[in-house]
Amino acid sequence: MKSKVKIEIIIVITFGILFALALGFTISPSFITDDNDVINSDKEKPKIPAVSGKIHINDDNPSINWTVAKEGGICTGNGTYSDPYIIEDLEIDGEGSGNSILIENSNVYFKIVNCTLYNAEWGSEAGIGLLNVNNSQLIGNNCSYSQLGIVFGDGWGGGSCYNNTLSGNIVNNNRGGILLSDSFNNTVSGNTANNNTWCGIYILACNYTVISGNTMNDNNMNGLHLAGNNSIISGNIMNDNNMHGMWIAYSYNNTFLRNTVNNNNWSGICLVDSNYNIISGNTAFYNTECGIVLFYSNYNTISGNTANYNRWGIILSDSDYNIVSGNYVIGNDECIVELNCQGNVIQDNDCTLKPSLNYLPTILFISICIVGVSVFMIYKNGKMFKKPQEDLDFL
Repeated sequence: MKSKVKIEIIIVITFGILFALALGFTISPSFITDDNDVINSDKEKPKIPAVSGKIHINDDNPSINWTVAKEGGICTGNGTYSDPYIIEDLEIDGEGSGNSILIENSNVYFKIVNCTLYNAEWGSEAGIGLLNVNNSQLIGNNCSYSQLGIVFGDGWGGGSCYNNTLSGNIVNNNRGGILLSDSFNNTVSGNTANNNTWCGIYILACNYTVISGNTMNDNNMNGLHLAGNNSIISGNIMNDNNMHGMWIAYSYNNTFLRNTVNNNNWSGICLVDSNYNIISGNTAFYNTECGIVLFYSNYNTISGNTANYNRWGIILSDSDYNIVSGNYVIGNDECIVELNCQGNVIQDNDCTLKPSLNYLPTILFISICIVGVSVFMIYKNGKMFKKPQEDLDFL
C-alpha cells in the first residue's frame, strides 16, 4: 500500500513540474521589466509652449533677418555650428493663412525645437516652411491640423534645401504630413505622420535623403510617396494606409531596408518606372492586393523580404531583368506572378505554408497535458497488465 501511495505522489509531482514548465513557455516577456520601466520622478517636466505670433525670417531681407529676430527675442544663439540660433517652446496659431513659421534664404545653423504649430492654411503653407534653407534641425515639434505639417521647398520644385534634419516631429491630421521638394542631403528620422488626407511623407525630386524610423499610418493615400534617387529608406512603419504603404515612382538607386508595410488597402511596396533599386528585409503582411509589386521597373533586386497573406505576394508587370530571390512568400492566393516580362531571375523563394511559431507554447502545453493524463490513466489501470491471467479467467 505504501509503495502504491509513493508512486501516486511521484506521478502528481512529475505532472506538476511539467505543468509549470509549460506555463513558463506561455509567459509574455513583456511582463519582465528593467530599470528603464521605472518612472523617475526627478526627471525634468516637459516645458509648456508659450503663445507667440507667426514668425517670418528672411536672411536676404535686412528688416527680418536672423539678427533682427534675435534682437526681438524670437531666438537665441549666434548661428554657428557650436552655437546655433534656437527657436523653442512656442505655440503658434497660423490663423488660417500662411505659415506658422517661415524661414527663407538661410545658410546659418539653427534649430526649431518643441514648438506647437497649427491652423496654417492656404496653398502649400505649413506649420514650418523652409525655402532655400540649409543647416537646420527641426526637433520634437508638433505640426498638426494644418494644410501641411512641414515643407522643404515650395512644393513645385523651387526653394531647394540642403543638409537639414527633421527628427521626432509629429505631423498628424494635416492634408499632407511632411513634403520635401527638390532638396538634397536631408535626414528625416523618427517622425510620426499619421491620419493625413494625402500622404504621411512626400518626397519629390530629392536625392541623397535618409528616411528612417518614421511611422506613417492611416493616411488617406500613401504612407510614403517617393520620387527621388540615391536615398536610404529603412526601419519605417507604414501600416493601414488607404492606398500603398510605399509608392515609389521615377526613382533610381535607392535602398529599401527592413521597413514594415502591413494592412494597406492596395499594396505594401509599389514601384513604378523605377530602376536599379534594392528592396531587402522588408515585411509586407495582409495587404489587400499585393505585398510587393513592380510596374515598368527594371534591374531591381528584391531579396530577403517576407510578403505573406496578401492576395498576391510579389508581382512583376512589364518589368525586366530583375532579381527576385530568397523571399518568404507564404499564405498568398498567388505567390510570385510575372506579366509580360523578360529576363527576370526568380530563385530560392519560399512559397510553402508553415505553421506559425506563435502557437508553439499552447501546442506544447496541450501536448504535455495529454501525455500526463495518459500516463496517469495507464497507472490506474495497471492491474490489467500486472495480472493478465486473472483478467482472462472469464474465458
